[in-house]
Amino acid sequence: MDIQEPEEAIQYYESALKKDPDDLVLVREVGKALVMTHDYNRAIRYYENTLRDDPKLFDLRNDLAELYIKLKAYDDSKRVLIDALKSIKDYKQDLEIKQKNVNTLMLLQKVYLEEDMQSPDWKFKENESAKQTLIQASKTQADVIEVCKELATDQLDGAKELAGEILYTLGMYYEERDGSNEYAL
Repeated sequence: MDIQEPEEAIQYYESALKKDPDDLVLVREVGKALVMTHDYNRAIRYYENTLRDDPKLFDLRNDLAELYIKLKAYDDSKRVLIDALKSIKDYKQDLEIKQKNVNTLMLLQKVYLEEDMQSPDWKFKENESAKQTLIQASKTQADVIEVCKELATDQLDGAKELAGEILYTLGMYYEERDGSNEYAL
């Protein structure tokens, strides 16, 4: 991949996966390499089949959703992300799961906005689905910050930065008309 030979890289990744099928880094790299070759149908089949075998691969779900966004297949992207959010609920809500939840929510709000902008009569208007998704992401990110504080992790600064980005996006797109800031953490 580093020397821009994705076809060759796919062969090596697949060979390595046969030896260690549980290596999530390799699983994601195969998908990324397939996308780099612009073989989108093959990449989609790979992602969908892999997720069917192991629905816990949240990062792979987001990779697939991003591919669907790139292809403007917004319904498919929403399906993948909503499935991811449903499956996240089945897990203990530790720091990593909360962070994955926020990332998935941020990607979902992007899908809602991208889909809106593709409309031939599009004019900037409030997208209630995107707004609610951002509010949910903001609340979950507040939980992430609290967990980071409790655990005294080195992730606190990054968590605060992401929270700021979420609030900025909320403020930019969904500024309250009365001047109140109900979204502040």
